[in-house]
Amino acid sequence: MNVSQKIAHLQSLFRLRPFETSTEGGRSKERFRRAALTTMASAIAKAIALLTGLISVPLTFRYLGAEQYGIWMVLVSLIAAMGFADLGIGNGLMNAVSEAYGKDDRPQAREYVTSALALMLCIAAFLALAGAVGYPFVPWLRLFNVKSEAVAAEGAEAFLVLYGSFVVNIPLGVITRAQAGLQKGYASQMVSAFGSIFSLGAMLLVISLDAGLSWLVFASVFAGIAATLINGWLLFRAHSWLVPSWYAYRRNSAIKILKLGMMFFVLQCAGAVGFTSDNIVIAQVLGAAAVASYAVPQKLFSFVSMVVSMGIGPLWPAYGEALAHGDVAWVRRAFMGSLWLTLAITVPLCTLLVLTGSWILKVAVGRSLHAPMALLIILGVWGVVNAVSYVMAILLNGTGVLKVLTIVAVFASLINLVLSIFLTRRLGVMGVCLGSIITQLGITLPACFVLVRKLFRRMARAKMENGLDEVIYLA
Repeated sequence: MNVSQKIAHLQSLFRLRPFETSTEGGRSKERFRRAALTTMASAIAKAIALLTGLISVPLTFRYLGAEQYGIWMVLVSLIAAMGFADLGIGNGLMNAVSEAYGKDDRPQAREYVTSALALMLCIAAFLALAGAVGYPFVPWLRLFNVKSEAVAAEGAEAFLVLYGSFVVNIPLGVITRAQAGLQKGYASQMVSAFGSIFSLGAMLLVISLDAGLSWLVFASVFAGIAATLINGWLLFRAHSWLVPSWYAYRRNSAIKILKLGMMFFVLQCAGAVGFTSDNIVIAQVLGAAAVASYAVPQKLFSFVSMVVSMGIGPLWPAYGEALAHGDVAWVRRAFMGSLWLTLAITVPLCTLLVLTGSWILKVAVGRSLHAPMALLIILGVWGVVNAVSYVMAILLNGTGVLKVLTIVAVFASLINLVLSIFLTRRLGVMGVCLGSIITQLGITLPACFVLVRKLFRRMARAKMENGLDEVIYLA
């Protein structure tokens, strides 16, 4: 297939009408179509979110002032730190739904959605109770580091609004994860884009009414909740067989999703400890002033990760559905295709950023920040290595190879943290990134390579035996 034929094939995937799925070839095209639409919708949603952010940030900063805006950012950081509060159940639900969808087992898919919703409601109830009990004891004046009791009180009220929305969004997460399991993430992305626009309009209304910080926070979060509810209505209207029901709850389904979720939870925590702690390590070893000299150049290469995640991420539920359906050849073909596509994108893009990074930073932030070529080269290598690792992780996550992967992730994250501290003390800011590269090349990638080979062998053997039930969650 020449280049023009490949381009024509890709263009044929961007259509609203689904492909016929009674044959393996039709199912293959349909999976790629949904992945392509999700990628496009994700790019549009992120672009709209970025645009609305560029408009709202200066407006809200001028409206609130430095002190109250700082309080808002502190609150957002606190809520972001609690992002794992669903215990990974959302990802567990996505895997379970994609498996049931691949087997065309609608009653089981409904059981999974209902059981996951029950678990999410329990978590939300616990967090609501914990928040109600702990709220009066929070030293808001010290937390926000302000001198005015009135300002601290307003910040505390804003926290109530933000925390309330966070608790509500936990059970609502069932909607987007179930939708992702059906490989229809593009629908939630488009609804989210409209939510961003609605949120901007609501914040502008609050500013015009001079309603205060709490109402501004409410305006920013209410749009997201409304968008999710609309998304849920669209999902359950199109798939009425998926609507949660008290009678559809099954203890076994809940236990299965909880077990899957806990492994995803450990994976997320390991990733947070080992591979997102760079700025903390630099601040503790070299001082807070040194953080910017690494964090700003690193943001250039985080764009590469964002592009890869948008393009490859939608394959996660597709892998699980294909494996449950018995389309083993598609899983192998999609994985190899995604791996070569990732290399074809990341290698030239990271090379370009290495060569032009200094100039881009000079234009963006001025001459006050200088990024050495050695740091840019290390960040470029990290961009490629991280992308390859991500491609393998998507396959292993989607096919349920989690137990061994979890153990490897925990071990690698601890080694990475120790290496980063050691190398930062000797090499400066580039040490944190170099520690991550060594850990990935020495531990994570070899382990993932072995797991992927093991998965393909198991799939081939199960295919010959005309049964794939033993393949899912094999590790």
